[in-house]
Amino acid sequence: MKRFLLGNEAIAWGALEGGCRLASSYPGTPASEILPAFARWAREEGIEVDARWTINEKVAFEISLAASYMGVRSLVSMKQVGLNVALDPLMSAAYTGVKGGFVVVSVDDPGPYSSQTEQDSRYVATLAKVPVLDPSSPLKALRLTKKAFSLSEEYEVPVMVRPVLRVAHSRQDVDLGQIQDVPLEVDFPRSPHRWAATPHYRFQLHKELNKKLRKIACGEGEKLKKKVEKIVGPRVVVASGALAACVQDLTGGEDLLEVEMPYPLDQNFLAMLLNKFQEVLVVEETYPVIEMQFPFRDKVKGRLSGHLPMEGETTPEMVRAFLDGERVLALVREAGDAKPRLCPGCGHRSVFYAMTQVFPQAIYPGDIGCYTLGVNLGAVDTCLCMGASVGQSIGFTRALSLGGRERPVVATIGDSTFYHSGIPALIEALHSRAPFVLVILDNSTTAMTGGQPTPQSPDSDDREGISVSIARLVNGCGVRFLEEVEAYQYPQVEEALKKAWEWARDEREVAVVLVKSPCVIYVGVEKGPICRVDQETCVGCGICAEKFECPAISMEEGKAFIDPQWCTGCGVCLHVCPMGAIVA
Repeated sequence: MKRFLLGNEAIAWGALEGGCRLASSYPGTPASEILPAFARWAREEGIEVDARWTINEKVAFEISLAASYMGVRSLVSMKQVGLNVALDPLMSAAYTGVKGGFVVVSVDDPGPYSSQTEQDSRYVATLAKVPVLDPSSPLKALRLTKKAFSLSEEYEVPVMVRPVLRVAHSRQDVDLGQIQDVPLEVDFPRSPHRWAATPHYRFQLHKELNKKLRKIACGEGEKLKKKVEKIVGPRVVVASGALAACVQDLTGGEDLLEVEMPYPLDQNFLAMLLNKFQEVLVVEETYPVIEMQFPFRDKVKGRLSGHLPMEGETTPEMVRAFLDGERVLALVREAGDAKPRLCPGCGHRSVFYAMTQVFPQAIYPGDIGCYTLGVNLGAVDTCLCMGASVGQSIGFTRALSLGGRERPVVATIGDSTFYHSGIPALIEALHSRAPFVLVILDNSTTAMTGGQPTPQSPDSDDREGISVSIARLVNGCGVRFLEEVEAYQYPQVEEALKKAWEWARDEREVAVVLVKSPCVIYVGVEKGPICRVDQETCVGCGICAEKFECPAISMEEGKAFIDPQWCTGCGVCLHVCPMGAIVA
């Protein structure tokens, strides 16, 4: 059977073919399609699996790892910055090892296009000492995912599959194999010296891990030697991932050595390459993971030699220039004419505008999600990582206290991000008496990555679940001020923000405002009365179109105009116009 699949979908099918029966994930572009495809293929094929979105990547990792301890082949998927969240269990899991095959899929975002970093997950694999496979196409993504499960189970180690954006989100005709519905033999053989190892045993486990890596590297090295025998000429181009496919397209692959497992590499094999060829060109993305493993680099050209840039996406034009012997400069992406904006009718816009009106001199720590676009409205000053708006607010208030200054700090965080990593920081904020306002923007979904459910959703992926209330969590943390408002009730939003800051300032405690605004894309809201502009009253100040930045409003011939096809009837603009020129 042949299907035209996304790389992420091919990974999902490869996991099912490879015997995977449990998958966990936290959504993040460009990795979000893996888990739903896994669940969908399983339903279509009548295979019983457990596939769920979880509260964050660390928890997802631990769920899948524990299932592996029981002999169940398991997968955890995430984007590259999500791997940072799961790094703690990844480092330890490499030592303890696994039983059932355990595969970590981390999708990288060279560029970056939808991330706060363009880090290379292969680099993290070298830090954690786990083998990593780097597919160059959706077809190879399927095959290498199957291989990862076999490799993991044979050597009892976690194995990483690291596609980049151009593999995860490209499509290819893929021949699908048969999925075997093999009965599971689930058991947990107790072994405290392994699963709960003390530092002394961790030392022994580390030695065993290093032996496993040497065996894996030698095995792969023998396979690569057979490929090298076919290359005739003074140079070899060593490439991995999407750039290996690029080299193949540009040159026909005559001197190409595609490395599907960039770590660990056999040192004897690398030395053989240096002896056989006059020049070794290394094409990889994003860090010099293959390049740095060569014992000597006098013949090696790549990123470390300065022939390829150390940042940014590597394009086919850059690869061509590199293969022609040029030193390549980093590509500077031109900014597009249209900047990304919050959707028409998005409730977050109401809150951000109210924040700037009530607290024009405040510090606005922001967070990761579509509400990061509050930066366009001047209501987001920082964006670091998931949950950082809460932690950084503590730091801002402490610095203000040290300097003897008072200034409002108003932080924003989304519902999914709050569940993910905002709760521990909120507890710290309360415990350390940090006086700031935390605005939780609850749109009832994980909107930026495709509308996946949150722990507040009672049902997730056709499985019954318990809805976990944000308000109850906030109260459970001990917060004494909690105000709940609807985003479209603009005057109430302003009033809630004022009351919250008064409490935070007077009581020297964090105050929380929970704003409800169902996502207009994924949750849907009823359309209200369409607004229009009274052209006689409008003075053309541009506040509605430029400062409030509603996509339904534009300036035409010096006057504001509301496009009825874009207007959702949220009605917030009625409160924004200083002249009262906008009417329902």
